[in-house]
Amino acid sequence: MQITVEIGTREQQQEIINELGMLGEASKHYTMAFRIREIIVPKDFDAKVTELQKAGTYKSVPGMEPVSKAIFTPQGHVLLFHPNIYSAAYDNHIRFAIYWHEFSLLVNKGHFPVLTRHKLDRYANYFMNLYQLYDQYSAARKSFEFRDAVLREVLKEELSELAKQDLERSLLGSLAIIRNKAEYYDWFRFQIMEYRENQIINDFLGAVRGKIAQLSYSIIFAYATMDHYENLREKEALIAEAPMLNNNTRAFLEYFRYKYQEDAVDLSDGIDLMEAFWANFGIRFVDGEKCMECEVVDI
Repeated sequence: MQITVEIGTREQQQEIINELGMLGEASKHYTMAFRIREIIVPKDFDAKVTELQKAGTYKSVPGMEPVSKAIFTPQGHVLLFHPNIYSAAYDNHIRFAIYWHEFSLLVNKGHFPVLTRHKLDRYANYFMNLYQLYDQYSAARKSFEFRDAVLREVLKEELSELAKQDLERSLLGSLAIIRNKAEYYDWFRFQIMEYRENQIINDFLGAVRGKIAQLSYSIIFAYATMDHYENLREKEALIAEAPMLNNNTRAFLEYFRYKYQEDAVDLSDGIDLMEAFWANFGIRFVDGEKCMECEVVDI
């Protein structure tokens, strides 16, 4: 596996190569559907993504650039890490978690089952989205565990203050989204009322789809963090009144905890939990006579 660093001095490049070498070593011990062909820290992240994806010009949002991206090629995956993560705002403790999160997502691709269907039906839709959320939950938990192990067994260090601040800032950002009733819960309720009047399902889905994804992932990341770092569990009090944290959501999160503790990859028994979780956002998918249909439910 090749490691290419396009930023910094020769000495800095070698330090980054040494740091990233752990992924090359780790990849020898994990079963992966497709190998990692190369790891690149590009000078221009967007230009490198554009070059590798060959699917039009890629433009990240200024101030919201991704820290990493995996791109599939016929020769294997290429892992890109944004040059920003080598600035003074980050240290190696923060990067260890970033590296292992991205690596875990690739490992999951080889472990999670692939569902083959002639058409997209209710089961397939919930199945795919259930695995997408669990993919992120398990990768987050594994990245924290990996960092703990490196610090404890290799570096003999405590988690840095910078990494602690980054961890808490990230958690508080997710919690702020979860507790933002007006932006999410009230918005869903408004869109449901609009749908009852016009009955145009595509307009409804277009209005809520992005917020469903944002809120779903915020819930997943927040609880993956608090499930690992018990000292941060007290932050849960900030979302005690969040309307989305009902029994459906809590059962869904408990299911993820159980599956993670069991190191399970079969989530076929979680379809109904996924359906109940998404009903919180006003949507339910059913099999119609000709295709899958979306029902709008009150919340």
